[in-house]
Amino acid sequence: MRNPIRDETDAFHLAFGAAGLTAASVAVGVALNPIAGGTLFAGALIGALVWEFSSSDPDRRLLLREAAAEGRRAAPSSQPRVLVVANRTLQEEELAERLRHRDNCELRIVAPILVSRARYLASDVDREIQEAHDRLAGALAWARAEGIEASGKVGDPNVAFGAIEDELRVFAADEILISTYPPGMSNWLETDIVERLQAELDIPVTHVIADPARTPVASKR
Repeated sequence: MRNPIRDETDAFHLAFGAAGLTAASVAVGVALNPIAGGTLFAGALIGALVWEFSSSDPDRRLLLREAAAEGRRAAPSSQPRVLVVANRTLQEEELAERLRHRDNCELRIVAPILVSRARYLASDVDREIQEAHDRLAGALAWARAEGIEASGKVGDPNVAFGAIEDELRVFAADEILISTYPPGMSNWLETDIVERLQAELDIPVTHVIADPARTPVASKR
């Protein structure tokens, strides 16, 4: 959303516009009737709010892009680096198929967990954290068996964006693979995480949708 007040000039224009709208609404109310004046005021206000909420702020900081640039400066690498963002789908076949085609790359897996606000505030996330660690361990074992250099961590149990930003600052990713279940089965998709990654980053972001009906890779070993 666009920030309407970035300096004193913006504040003056906003105040001047509000005063002008009020005056025009009063004038219409006096010349015609109060309902017409109120309708003008309400319509103009709604229109302004719709415009503000639908407009992007050109001055908004792109934190993920800044983090990725910082990572490239801090940890340059001649080897392609792929950051995988996944949790419940870490051992699904669709993600494994994509990774098999990333030859001679360094893999970094971040597995953010999402829990309900009530469970997070109650610090009742031990089960989710343990399950994420188990899936991560299985994914790293699979990568080693495939001859892929890989490392990983379980991300912040509060926000996935924060976990991704942290990894980008220390891992100079050349590409991101984000793996989720289909819409309706993925909490992450409800947060628009894929769209935000694709909009903010200047590196390829690929969304891998796992089929819950397929057999996980771990079950095939």
